[in-house]
Amino acid sequence: MQLTVRTICISIINTDGAVQGVTCLIWVKVDFHSGEPVYQQIAQSMKGDIISGKLSRDELIPSIRELARDLKINPNTVARAYRELENEGYIYSRPGVGYFIKDSDKKTMEEKALEILAKEMAGIVDIARNYQVSRQKFTELVMQSINSAYGGDE
Repeated sequence: MQLTVRTICISIINTDGAVQGVTCLIWVKVDFHSGEPVYQQIAQSMKGDIISGKLSRDELIPSIRELARDLKINPNTVARAYRELENEGYIYSRPGVGYFIKDSDKKTMEEKALEILAKEMAGIVDIARNYQVSRQKFTELVMQSINSAYGGDE
């Protein structure tokens, strides 16, 4: 079973800079039969939104209870995902207020994106080796994918 949650918030900041509400659009897709722990799916989904810029600095994300209620899961699962995101520097908490997207520069986000891509690529390379795909054929396939996504024949 797959469950997708869309959360929309509206941002209101008063003249002295105090946060009264925040705008955010969060899509979290959870597949309970994927074999990947739910907390990791939540964390990966949010990392993707943060790295891609869909969520920006100081945006409030749903509370642990809100997201757990929307996903119909135990709040401890969401809390674990948020702990992972906080430990990795993606979010920060303000006690009594909530969790927010941490300020990261473009270079830091690019480094995090490349780190995630490197892990994914290692898995894809392993699959190619297990299927005994030659280095040349695999390289051609990768280049075709890149050209298809980015265009051109570079």
